[in-house]
Amino acid sequence: MWIHEKEKLVGRFKAKTISRYSLKKRYIFFLTIISSVIIYALAQLMPVSLYKNSKCISVQKGWSASKISAVLEREGVIRSRTAFKILSKVRGGQFMAGEYELSPSMTPWRIIAKIKTGKVFSRPVTIPEGYTLRQISKLLESKGLAVEKNIARLCVDPVFIKTCGLDVSSLEGYLFPSTYYITRDMQEKEILQLMVKELKKTVAKNEIDKEMAEKKMNLFDVIRLASIIEREAETDFDRPLIASVFTNRLNAKMKLESCATVVYAFNKKEMDKNRLTNKDLTIDSPYNTYLHYGLPPGPICNPGLRSIKAALAPQKTKKLFFVLNTDGSRSHIFSETWAEHQTARKTVMRKGEIK
Repeated sequence: MWIHEKEKLVGRFKAKTISRYSLKKRYIFFLTIISSVIIYALAQLMPVSLYKNSKCISVQKGWSASKISAVLEREGVIRSRTAFKILSKVRGGQFMAGEYELSPSMTPWRIIAKIKTGKVFSRPVTIPEGYTLRQISKLLESKGLAVEKNIARLCVDPVFIKTCGLDVSSLEGYLFPSTYYITRDMQEKEILQLMVKELKKTVAKNEIDKEMAEKKMNLFDVIRLASIIEREAETDFDRPLIASVFTNRLNAKMKLESCATVVYAFNKKEMDKNRLTNKDLTIDSPYNTYLHYGLPPGPICNPGLRSIKAALAPQKTKKLFFVLNTDGSRSHIFSETWAEHQTARKTVMRKGEIK
């Protein structure tokens, strides 16, 4: 009897041991499954790669999280569309349309935050000093940021020009040369307004408006003169001297006789102002300062700050003529009289022949 009870106890102990062992196995199994799921889920939240390899991706207006995640997955920027959509709901907020610079090294959370806060990619565009409207519009179109025809149309649209706070017939001269950060979703109007705003900001910052008031000058005349200086000057040293020549000629009621204005009249970028023929100088245009007195009807380019300052403060001289040196220095020879100018021209021609 005792032996029988003992066997029963041993049997129960064994059964309990097996049951506990089975339970432990099941616990380990489920723990492994859960851990695997967690590890997998966490893996989907990790960057695809440690390497940046940034790429620009456009998000169109009205795109859902599903559409955006599909594009990002296709571009290799995220691992999982599902994880992206879940995180997107957790983050809340709306996706903002635009072009974004994204990288596989970014986490999905960071990517979502970037798109939902609208941190769009800005492209740096440098407008060189002395560029004309035509050159600026071509540059913007080449960068895929604007349509050349739209820029050209807006720059002479009186209604739009008034929205820029200007009372002129064209924006030529008022698009300040600088480096701008432009996004693909910006309209041509916004780009032009940004450039005009930069001019006004520069004028105020450098107290040019105060100086104009003291000298009883207006911005239109300053920009017109500065634009000619910009296209004629080859070095910063020559700017105040060239400004002096043109100011002296204006005061003496002489024609400016600027080759740069003739080039503008032809509207041909490839023309060299230092290689104009006598026939070129007879072109029938209000911009031809060989035929007409005073400043041209409008600026001939968009001048930089140094030329604007030179127009406001020309060097005090009696110079009335200048000719570009051909010795490679890019400097000019300045003269007070026609006879001196002719001598300078002959000197330059001889240097050119020797070279």
